[in-house]
Amino acid sequence: MGVKRAKLNLDFGHSGICMNFAVEGDIQARNSVESEWHLISLKLDNEVFADFPGNPQNKILDSEVKNKAIFIEKKIEEWQREHGYEIDSFAEVTISASCFEVLSFPYAPGFESKVITEEDVKKIELCKQSEIPIPDKKIKAFISPYFLISNGKDLVKVSNPIRKTTKNLGFHTYFITEHPMLSRLVDIMRNDGDKVSISLSCEKEFKALAGEEERSGKTMLINITDSITEFSVWDKSELKYLNKKETGLRELKNIIWRLCLCYYRIKDLANRDYELAYDDKAIQAFYEKAKNIEIQADSRDLLSADDCSGLLKLASCILEKETEYNPGANRMALPGKNNSKTNLSISNYVLSYFTKEAIRGILSEIKHTVETDKFCEPEYVIIECSLPLKGLEKLATGVFGIPVKRKLPKWAGEHRDDFSVAGIGALKGLISGEYPVETKKIRKKTRKISTLLGNFFNRA
Repeated sequence: MGVKRAKLNLDFGHSGICMNFAVEGDIQARNSVESEWHLISLKLDNEVFADFPGNPQNKILDSEVKNKAIFIEKKIEEWQREHGYEIDSFAEVTISASCFEVLSFPYAPGFESKVITEEDVKKIELCKQSEIPIPDKKIKAFISPYFLISNGKDLVKVSNPIRKTTKNLGFHTYFITEHPMLSRLVDIMRNDGDKVSISLSCEKEFKALAGEEERSGKTMLINITDSITEFSVWDKSELKYLNKKETGLRELKNIIWRLCLCYYRIKDLANRDYELAYDDKAIQAFYEKAKNIEIQADSRDLLSADDCSGLLKLASCILEKETEYNPGANRMALPGKNNSKTNLSISNYVLSYFTKEAIRGILSEIKHTVETDKFCEPEYVIIECSLPLKGLEKLATGVFGIPVKRKLPKWAGEHRDDFSVAGIGALKGLISGEYPVETKKIRKKTRKISTLLGNFFNRA
């Protein structure tokens, strides 16, 4: 009987660290046939990793890093013992924006005041292709296709500076910096004989989600997670721009918490909130006040943000039909402390309005950031979001003014909403033979990865 094979993706994602496996469902499993492989995901965002990646290297104690090594080793051993698979020698590491910074600055080699000629533009184009030194390591560099010219006061962005008068001519550069601990981990894995490919999560996500029109055009990919929103722009399937905002579904969770506290504090609100459906100015003012209200200590004791998590599953960016015609008819129970029941209820109209405005704020912030860089103007938008949020595409289309699709990744032709998109994209690449795997040299990784991680954390 042959060796039972598994392919590994180690994903440092937005919401934790996962070991994603594609395991052969057939002893004769062939590359490029997804239906012959099954998916397994092992999440490692345990309290052991509470300080990762935010805790600086020099503040990590030796005892802490040893605990991390032991924890990972045990998880790998448990998985192999339970499933009985051996892992191919090639591994794919994917990293999300939560593990790196995006640096941006204008690059201007300097020109005396003159009329820009075609020869000047050719020189600056050559400069774009050169390596521009920065004071930190990088894993990816982006060069903007527009030029920056000085009008004497400000730097103005233009796509074609020929025949314009200026004393400076340059362009914008973007760098994604390495995460020190991650880069050391990958280096050690490579030194130990593993074939390791390191990719940005968005690269695998785009490959797993984009259709033919998104691949051939200019597309923005937005991934809204709990605490961060990552967005990238692609031109003919080539990554041109990547950025992030330290905001996400946590903002929606907090605004719904504040909304619920208002119902607790304003006793008659549950009986009269339907009136807000007939007064646009009133509900807008209510939203602004609730969003900015100061939360007192006694309010936190009364109700926590986590107590309101159940309403997130009911939140919607659009109204149900019956609510549009009769806002007082469609109501939902308000949560109590520790999920206890209350005799209070909230109009679906109010919940939908707060949801819509909170998500609109996140999307508008992204739009404003992207508009600052003219070359980022997309033709299509793809949105990833862990919450159902009915009407999200319609809301986003209104914000961006272009077609928006919300997509789920597919595995063997079936949609998967229970698995990370980056993990699916990475494993699809491994199975398709995108990277060669020396099947004759398959080795058990339990001992070796244990040694690898032990060495890594001992040196941290």
